[in-house]
Amino acid sequence: MAGGKANGLISNVLNASLPTGTSGAPGSFTAYAAGAMKLRYNSALSTASAAGTELTGTGYTTGGAALGQSTASSSGSAVTLPASTITITNGSGSPWSIASLDITDSAAARAWWGPFNGQPVVVAIGNSFQVAANAASVSDA
Repeated sequence: MAGGKANGLISNVLNASLPTGTSGAPGSFTAYAAGAMKLRYNSALSTASAAGTELTGTGYTTGGAALGQSTASSSGSAVTLPASTITITNGSGSPWSIASLDITDSAAARAWWGPFNGQPVVVAIGNSFQVAANAASVSDA
């Protein structure tokens, strides 16, 4: 069979597994907890089969930052996130090396992952790293 997924299915999967619900929770999808979804930073690259090593240190909250409610997908369009800019400032005693991100539910189950362009991104002591509002785009493509 030549073809692919219908746009409606694509939108349903994206909306159910990304923070498009109230308060940044995933849409109604039983595989993910109902609380706010988070963006988790990793110092080692994530893969489809395993999360990377989560960033640690002063200025980073273990588990990541809440993403806020994203605009839902329609007709197969991408979901962009986070809803507002997320900034972390390195207050640790050594530089951070950021390789990838994971989007997780409130129980830390991974839904999506991706590497940062030019990774690893080195964040010196006292410097900040941010993901601007709507800077990340998640799609079926």
